[in-house]
Amino acid sequence: MRAAIIIRMAAVLAGLALWGASFPAWSEDLEVKAKSFVIMDANSGEILLSHNHQLMLPPASTLKVMTALYVVEKLQMDDIVKVSTYAAAAPPSKIGLKPGETYTVRELLYALLLSSANDGARALAERVSGSEEEFARQLTRKVRTWGAYRTILANSNGLPADLQFSTAQDLAIIFRKAMANPELARIMGTKYYHIRGDRELRNHNRFLFTTPMAVAGKTGFTRASRHTYVGQFHHGDKDIIIALLGSPQKWADLRQLIEKGFELEGVAIAKMEANEEKLWFPKRHLGKSAASRGKRKLRKRPPRVAQGSVASLPGKKKGKPGKGK
Repeated sequence: MRAAIIIRMAAVLAGLALWGASFPAWSEDLEVKAKSFVIMDANSGEILLSHNHQLMLPPASTLKVMTALYVVEKLQMDDIVKVSTYAAAAPPSKIGLKPGETYTVRELLYALLLSSANDGARALAERVSGSEEEFARQLTRKVRTWGAYRTILANSNGLPADLQFSTAQDLAIIFRKAMANPELARIMGTKYYHIRGDRELRNHNRFLFTTPMAVAGKTGFTRASRHTYVGQFHHGDKDIIIALLGSPQKWADLRQLIEKGFELEGVAIAKMEANEEKLWFPKRHLGKSAASRGKRKLRKRPPRVAQGSVASLPGKKKGKPGKGK
């Protein structure tokens, strides 16, 4: 364990030595409260605006984009993954996978990137590398080759861990690479998906339900990290990627950054309304495990994808707003 810590600290120092170029800094007209952010031109990779872009902070579930990108390099979408006791015991958020159940890589990637399933992340990590610890070691080395020099991973899901950090710059770089994979881009832009076990998955990225500018994204939250996010938006002929870490008000910060990003790209948009906080979702249906169903016959439902923009906005209902992850 001590040797592993020393190796990770060496990686931190090596990453800090590669300081990189200076980027456009804070804009006076922004009231963003996040500790760190980057606005990137998705086509060129140029950073348009940044604040503490190389500050190493806990990434929470935005880390799952890295996990997914590594998984699709190592496995085929129709490969079978068997859920272990360790994977099933992951803390929330999770979709209730049970030991011994089997799923395709495709199903678990939807669970990972829509419902932020920590149990799905562990199952995929074990399938790729034999253990989650080894997966984290391999992925830490791999992200260096993707240009993420200040990212250190200790697990596959972003749950709090010692010496697990990333930066807004690294997140934007990795997300841009993930969006170049058509399968991952499709998954992250999907609103709803059904997998076996009668489980309905819903994307935690609320922008998909409130604005047609949203292309894809991944949210994250832990008490240690606060709100984190990385995603892509399209307007006119421009695409921007926004990565954000350590925010106490994710949606409010992101609306400002989206507006600023398109302003910098020369295709300014109107001020965005605070629709994300107003969304209400019915309690999602995660189905029942095979063990709990006993002899009861499972109603078959083929995988279903729902994509689109504001036209399929869920019905609004009186009551407390739902919580995003």
